[in-house]
Amino acid sequence: MLGFYKNHFILKNWSLKRRLTLVSAIVILLAFYAIYVVTKTAYINASKTSVQESLAAQIYALLAVAEDQDAQLSIPTILRNDRLNHLNSGLVAYVLDIDGRLIWRSRSSDNLSKLPDISLSYSLQKLIESRIDGQTMFWVGDKVIWEHETGVERQYLFLIGEKKSIMNSQVRQYKKVIATWLWVTTFILILVLFFALNFSLRPLKDAQKQIELVRRGDKERVTGEFPVELKPLTSSINSLLDSETVQKQRYRDTLGNLAHSLKTPLAIITSELQKEKNELEQEIVMTQVERISQIVSYQLNRSVVSAGQTLKRKSLVEPEVLKIVEALNKVHAAKSLSITAEIAAESFFPGETGDLMELVGNLADNACKWAETKVELSITSNQTRLEIKIEDDGPGIPPEKRALILDRGKRLDQQAEGQGLGLSIVMDILKTYRGNLDIESSSSGGAIFLLTIPL
Repeated sequence: MLGFYKNHFILKNWSLKRRLTLVSAIVILLAFYAIYVVTKTAYINASKTSVQESLAAQIYALLAVAEDQDAQLSIPTILRNDRLNHLNSGLVAYVLDIDGRLIWRSRSSDNLSKLPDISLSYSLQKLIESRIDGQTMFWVGDKVIWEHETGVERQYLFLIGEKKSIMNSQVRQYKKVIATWLWVTTFILILVLFFALNFSLRPLKDAQKQIELVRRGDKERVTGEFPVELKPLTSSINSLLDSETVQKQRYRDTLGNLAHSLKTPLAIITSELQKEKNELEQEIVMTQVERISQIVSYQLNRSVVSAGQTLKRKSLVEPEVLKIVEALNKVHAAKSLSITAEIAAESFFPGETGDLMELVGNLADNACKWAETKVELSITSNQTRLEIKIEDDGPGIPPEKRALILDRGKRLDQQAEGQGLGLSIVMDILKTYRGNLDIESSSSGGAIFLLTIPL
């Protein structure tokens, strides 16, 4: 039972071409096996009919040469059928009287010590199978009432027999020939079927390539001419892509409007607070307003990321990261930091440019805030993943606090003050792309943030 479920699971993962090839091959094999069985049976029946007719003809030939001599039945010793004149030819003939006594036998039967069994129902219309001296024989026979010259009538049994092994040898040869040709035909048909399936399933393969290009971000839509059976599928995929684009743009427009709507009231509150004379109350309220602003910004960014994407886009890494480095050099010019980036050629991010800039920008900006003299960015990629390494020479992050920072489920309003918005956005984006973030210590004692994103 376990083997059945295991095989069933394996078959479920097979491609359409493998399934169709397997099913077609099984149908062809079963059909040809049925042809083989039917043909073999028909050949055996035809062979038996041929043997029966041939032996019956020999009976008539014996009757034709039989003569009456001195009130006795006389048949020549040498017959026209040469097989009856030689031992081991496989063809024998007998003439017996009604009591089973031997009247005549062919020379070919001299090596048989026993006589045929007269109790069997011999006939010219059908073969009788019996064993004699350890050999299986086919027999036909006919009872003849012979009137001698003296007027006496006597009954004789004319018998002709042939070894069954002769027919069996012919059947084996036929089976060998028909089996060989059927196997050759099966192989050729399966080969033709394989090419036919390749030709018939080519549109599916083309559609698969198109969808894969869209999934990897190399194309925005499924294009090309497809059969009528596939057009509903490709049209539905393109409709889904269009709907996703429109929906995402609607998200952005709505969130942008919300951000602008909130920005003005917060600016007014901040302006009014600055007029207050009580510096302590002013500082407390300003802190809370700033925190409200951070929470709103975080939730807006989180909504965009959570909206996700049905199929991936592709963004080149180098141009965007160089923009980030240039911006950070301006923002943190007062600290005179050395901000460098080493980027592998043709590296790409499996998503939109905005998400890449959020990831690298937030982590790099955080590194610049804590760095003493330098921040180094290193980006490498292969066919399976993109690695982004951001290193600073600041005070670093103690191991016991790293787990708290990497807690993906922690909301901004649950974090300690000063922890910042950037890491929360980074963790949400990484969750969308199934990425991973590790924190290590650099050789200078600072922190290393290592992002790993599957491609």
